[in-house]
Amino acid sequence: MIKSIFLGIICFISLQLSAQGEFYPPKVEISDYTLSKFLTELTLAVGKKDKDFILEHLDPHILNSFGGDGGIEEFKMYWKFNDDSTNFWEVVGNILLIGGPSFDGSSDKNSYYLPFTFTDWPEQYDAFEHYLVYGTNVNVRDQPSTTNSEVLGQLSYQIVQITNPEGEMLSENNDWLHITTVDNKLSGYVYRKFLISPIGYRMGFTKTENGWKINMLVAGD
Repeated sequence: MIKSIFLGIICFISLQLSAQGEFYPPKVEISDYTLSKFLTELTLAVGKKDKDFILEHLDPHILNSFGGDGGIEEFKMYWKFNDDSTNFWEVVGNILLIGGPSFDGSSDKNSYYLPFTFTDWPEQYDAFEHYLVYGTNVNVRDQPSTTNSEVLGQLSYQIVQITNPEGEMLSENNDWLHITTVDNKLSGYVYRKFLISPIGYRMGFTKTENGWKINMLVAGD
């Protein structure tokens, strides 16, 4: 009996260690049909680059940055919304692709935020120092290149710390970032498009008498 309990404890600890740092997308269940419908329409509008739809669904006091006063006119200027080179569509498209949390309306039925990497981020991992490897079997390489580099391992939906090798400057503009797993067992370079910061761009929505409105599109903290 004691032996069985001991083995059970060992198995439990092993499972906990193997799952250390794993952070998978949640199963999205949205109980409010109006929100589900709005998110579908928003996704289609972003795909078509429908500016009219976006402007019609902006909250008059939309927050565009933590340093501005907010509002629709500021939104247009901040995102260069009338310019064909605006990166608004790419940013919002990525947010929608990552996806949000479930919504049952139990806590705040009039607000919703995404992506889940912002809303559900585990508190034990510093949001300024950690990213999520978003994808399955993402390569970790010994050099910041797909050529002449060795694959050291692969990660799937793992939280990692951003680190910089000795003598190398850490840059937020690189196509590659140097990471270390939270258990310190693997370090190397990961292509930046597979890394998501919990304080990267996120969107907020609020439910009004005229339907759901976009009331926030910001990055940082």
